[in-house]
Amino acid sequence: MTPQLDVYQGQIYPGWGVSSDWGAVFSWAMGLVGMVAVAAVAIKMVKAILGNPIPYEVKRRLEEKYGHWAVQTAIRVCPLDDLKCIEREAERLYQSRILRR
Repeated sequence: MTPQLDVYQGQIYPGWGVSSDWGAVFSWAMGLVGMVAVAAVAIKMVKAILGNPIPYEVKRRLEEKYGHWAVQTAIRVCPLDDLKCIEREAERLYQSRILRR
């Protein structure tokens, strides 16, 4: 006795021998698209976390001038790579901290 496959006429395209069940193909494709989207978001998040918004020498100079807290807060507040904004905000934070004492 040989095993028989449960295949009915509408399940196979004539002459191709390919299953017409596109649901599995669609599910795999959507899964692949989902994984690519998650990977793209993960890459952007890793770059945002590990990225350096300003060069080390500039950051060190600003920290000596205004203090670590003011520079770090200014980096978080200002847009990326906007050195004028970072310096202006660090100076404002430094002056407001000095004036409170």
